[in-house]
Amino acid sequence: MLLIVAVFCLSAVAVKAQDPQKKDTVTQSQNYRQDMVVIKSSDLPASLRTTLQDAQYTGWETGTFYTNKTKDTYVVEIKDASTNKAKAFRFDASGKPMRDN
Repeated sequence: MLLIVAVFCLSAVAVKAQDPQKKDTVTQSQNYRQDMVVIKSSDLPASLRTTLQDAQYTGWETGTFYTNKTKDTYVVEIKDASTNKAKAFRFDASGKPMRDN
């Protein structure tokens, strides 16, 4: 009986430990455009347009493009036609993909 109670308590703690992480992820994904302005694809650096030719960025031509005020970070939002969901990709000014911390 004691073992069952211990397992139940550990399960409850594990579930609570995961909830804050999910909220942080949602908050980060919703705020990736903070301090960014919408730009045209023609305003993207040539090096970034070259990077976007990769297959993983299919559909980028019809995406939404953002940059920060210093133009050292770019976000490309690409809508997946099959799922109708948007994916956001971050790049530095030289067109290299950036990983979120």
